[in-house]
Amino acid sequence: MAKLLAALLLMMVAIGPACAVAPTSRADTVAALDRYRTEFAKTRGYGSLSSADRNYVLFSDAMRRVLTEHVKPYDPQVLVDKAVAGLQKKKAETPRASDRALTEAALDGMLGGLDPYSSFLDSERYRYLREQTSGEFGGLGIEVTMDEESGLIRVVSPIDGSPAARAGLRTGDLIARIDDVAVKGLNLQDAVARMRGPVGTSVALSVRRPPATEPGSKVSLTRAIVKIHPVRYRLEGDVAYIRIATFNQQTTSALDAAVEDMRRQSNGRLSGAVVDLRNNPGGLLEQAVSVADRFLEAVDIVTVRGRDPDETRAYHGTSGDLLAGLPVVVLINSGSASASEIVAGALQDHGRALLFGTRSYGKGSVQTISSLSADTGIRLTTARYFRPSGGLVDCFGVSPNLEVKPANGNTDETHPDPATCDANASPPPPPRAWKMEEMCPDVSNSVPKPDADRPLDCAVAAIRTRLTGALAGARD
Repeated sequence: MAKLLAALLLMMVAIGPACAVAPTSRADTVAALDRYRTEFAKTRGYGSLSSADRNYVLFSDAMRRVLTEHVKPYDPQVLVDKAVAGLQKKKAETPRASDRALTEAALDGMLGGLDPYSSFLDSERYRYLREQTSGEFGGLGIEVTMDEESGLIRVVSPIDGSPAARAGLRTGDLIARIDDVAVKGLNLQDAVARMRGPVGTSVALSVRRPPATEPGSKVSLTRAIVKIHPVRYRLEGDVAYIRIATFNQQTTSALDAAVEDMRRQSNGRLSGAVVDLRNNPGGLLEQAVSVADRFLEAVDIVTVRGRDPDETRAYHGTSGDLLAGLPVVVLINSGSASASEIVAGALQDHGRALLFGTRSYGKGSVQTISSLSADTGIRLTTARYFRPSGGLVDCFGVSPNLEVKPANGNTDETHPDPATCDANASPPPPPRAWKMEEMCPDVSNSVPKPDADRPLDCAVAAIRTRLTGALAGARD
């Protein structure tokens, strides 16, 4: 079946055949599926489950895709263990659950246990993901993941201008309750489903902000149509400030228009640019490559590697630089994930920009959305991406050349659970680093105001002194 490739954090966009890498024998797969049919019939409490049953066909299709396409190999019996746990939990909660409900619970259990990003997509989730890539959707405007240590939902990043952002939610916050329902014990998909709802309706979130150990506030949010403006911009004197909030279908064209407008406003006298990727949760791979290419020449940008070495894809830039070599500083923090890390890593590796801020999130994997039926699908982690230098981003993130903490006291960082990382992966070498005293001494020596944007202030100062253009391309 053809694949629909879209994006939540980072998803490749293309149509293509399934990858044919068989990690297990056909006999092992058949044995595991036979066991699933037996356990399914036992759980529902009557009859047997035919191999022609449409619900069984749905499950077996999904499991075979996991076995052939997921970035990590899995024992089919382990997958069945996860599925059986899911359907047994559903049966205990809803004794009269239909076969379809049990099947979806089994799929949730199997796929949700693979990694933080893989999942089953029922009709509502499937539609929601497709809407996100178009730049407008209904909801709270928040990117979340499961916090394995606490069992709560952790905020990766709120979307600029969304209900979540207006309510003050920020990276690292833990959601403990959704209305009157405790999050602990829910899986990620169930929790996200409870936060969604009709536009105009409200939902109350109990939020814990680490290092606090108890929820400190209850926030009421009104669901709304979230219109994602991928690029916002303004002039900071003669320095172009470009805020990229997400990588959707309009990002590159919006970037081009922003630079052209600021070039006109400054009468062609721009001295450099600050590209702000803080709290940008990612988006479309092709847009990340295109944005990076706007600042680079015909060089490597990112390599995507899956299970099958023959499926490795390298993405390259084209000649031409939107800013004609003017100095660039990229701002990142632990809310910068996925596609943001592609752009930041490529510009840093090629010496085109310096990175200011704090280490990025570390979400360097590709999720592929495959349709199971007309209105359902699965999201699988099918590949990981590597920077031009060869460094793996997944879990390691991208480290800045100059660490600058925000002035408002929000110094908490959030990164993937190490248990979900590849224990055999080698960390990338640290980048060349500078101190604030070297790059922006006036900002470093001043007492920051509570509302000061210290990373941005330092970046603008560094560009104006013309240090960035020389130092970004320097080599040890």
